[in-house]
Amino acid sequence: MAATGQSHGQIVCTRWEDGWRVTLDREGEAISWCSVVPRTMRFGCSRLWVGGIGGVGTRPDERRRGHARRVLEAALELMGREGFDLSFLHGIQDFYHKFGYVTCMPEYELWMNTRDAERAEASAPTRRLRPGDLPRIVALYERDNAERVGSAVRTPGHWRGFRVGTWWTIRAAVQVVLDTGGTVAGYVVYDDTEEACRASEVGGQGEQVYATVLNFLARRAIRLRRERIGLYLPEDHPFAVYARQYGLRSQTLFPRVEKGMGRIIDLQRCMQHLSSELSRRWPPHLRSEVLALHTPIGSGRLRWTAAGAVWENGRHAGGVSLAQETLTQLFFGYVRPSDLANWGRVRLSPRRQELFDALFPMQLAQLWWADRF
Repeated sequence: MAATGQSHGQIVCTRWEDGWRVTLDREGEAISWCSVVPRTMRFGCSRLWVGGIGGVGTRPDERRRGHARRVLEAALELMGREGFDLSFLHGIQDFYHKFGYVTCMPEYELWMNTRDAERAEASAPTRRLRPGDLPRIVALYERDNAERVGSAVRTPGHWRGFRVGTWWTIRAAVQVVLDTGGTVAGYVVYDDTEEACRASEVGGQGEQVYATVLNFLARRAIRLRRERIGLYLPEDHPFAVYARQYGLRSQTLFPRVEKGMGRIIDLQRCMQHLSSELSRRWPPHLRSEVLALHTPIGSGRLRWTAAGAVWENGRHAGGVSLAQETLTQLFFGYVRPSDLANWGRVRLSPRRQELFDALFPMQLAQLWWADRF
């Protein structure tokens, strides 16, 4: 436990099994608080250590006095001390940008008519999830999300399963698909409610799994007398692509300074930990190019060596000046460097522009509901 004192309360940082709790205490009682929850997040084949901010709150009679600011600033200091690369949160509008967070992950909602989904034929048995199924579920998830930017790494024995559905207050239920040998080959996570038929995650591969999952959702929608089935998946998810043939509608929300927001905690660590994925993306014909970046939280350059892409700290001539927030969006594939060039925010030679685009392509990032904080 660490504490810092001031006349208007004392910041206390307490280590829990699942992370840290940061509180502003007065006379031994918390008046404002948040949690820092560690996650390992994928960026292609690279992994970053991310501090998730959750459970932010202030006692009603103590609001609008700057308490939350003190708590969040303390949380950022804690993440810096503990060696986090990035921080991420799902926030309310027009608040967290004050602390350097920027919207960098869309929200997805797909839906289809129940009568169309009924055409999918189940060709495999299903049953409810059992506790012993979790290791197999983790294995399927890890395979399916091996390169999904923004997805959390789930570790067998540590991951606790599906706690929520498509919202914090909605419980999740899970149906698994079995192969001919009785092994779990796929799964669907759906809202355990009578109010709607919505799925928050689908795992597994192949038409047998996908058709069976879609048939299960259709039968559930019929029982609930719902005309639509909701799928909270990116539109490039393999199951979503499969469902197109049955008639699928897509809505992607790009929020204004709210919901999925991130910020860099340590630029050097971020770039070093991204080196594996950047090496994979680096085009062979551009290995002589060097890309220097300048941000308010640090500067350095990316260059190709015998070991692949490396980051070298320091200010170098001819660099690109970027806000920390903009670089965060580039990490998540929320914008492209070419977009920045079109807007007049960066200016590079054609070859360096080509390299910049190759290193930071547009992607559909996703942190699944089961891993949110």
